Formats: sequence, C-alpha cells, structure tokens
Amino acid sequence: MAGNERRRSPRKCCALALRYRITVARRAAAAAAGDYSSPPKLPPLFPTLAGECLNLSERGICFTARERLAVGTQLEIFLTIPRELTGRESEPVCCRARVTHVEENADHRGMRRIGAAIETFESLARSSEWSQPALQMQI
Repeated sequence: MAGNERRRSPRKCCALALRYRITVARRAAAAAAGDYSSPPKLPPLFPTLAGECLNLSERGICFTARERLAVGTQLEIFLTIPRELTGRESEPVCCRARVTHVEENADHRGMRRIGAAIETFESLARSSEWSQPALQMQI
C-alpha cells in the first residue's frame, strides 16, 4: 500500500448520482414503540434522498449529502455502477451501509461528505425503481 493508505479494498474515484434512505431495524423500532407482539409493526419508510458518490470500493463509499447524518446511521444506498468500474455492463445496485464519519462543514452548495462502511452489496433488476424498497429487512 502506498503512503498512509490503510484500506483493504482500493477506492475508485467517481462522480455518480445516488439515492439513499435511512433504514430502521424492524425489531428495534417496534420495541421503541412499546410493541412487543409478533410480528413487529413496521415504521413508515423514510424518504429517498439524493446525493453524489465521490469514491467507492467493495467495503466503503464516500458520498455527499445535504442532510445531517449521524455516525452509526444505517442506510440503504442505490446507484448504478458504470462500465468503467465494473469491467462489464453498468450495474444498478443497492447496498446497505453504516455511516462511519461525517464532515460537518458543508461546501458552498450545502453538501457534506459522508463516509460509510458497506455491509451488503446487491445487484438490482433493471426494472427496479429508485423509490421502491430494494430489499426486505430481516428481523
């Protein structure tokens, strides 16, 4: 590895539009609401928000967002990885990630840099809509 690089997976620089939303674990949300019955009630979906991917690897992503996100926030991120990064056809994907760091100082457009560790990375069918839930949360 060169210099102070500590990453196990090399990052690929890119400028890709992405959509993301905050996710909530079903069981934790139901318990917080005082509902201990089975199956737990699902919280309403958070809105899907826009951002821009700055770099990406198998294990992490850096993107910009207007919203303030806290370290530890669980996200579902949707983006299409271009041919230049896949080595084959472009591929729409959904990844589950956890925010690991946030640059609090926004740039002139009001955007903050967010770093997140990718926990799962799944290909989406070409017919998927950004607004639809890509994956079902497991309890």
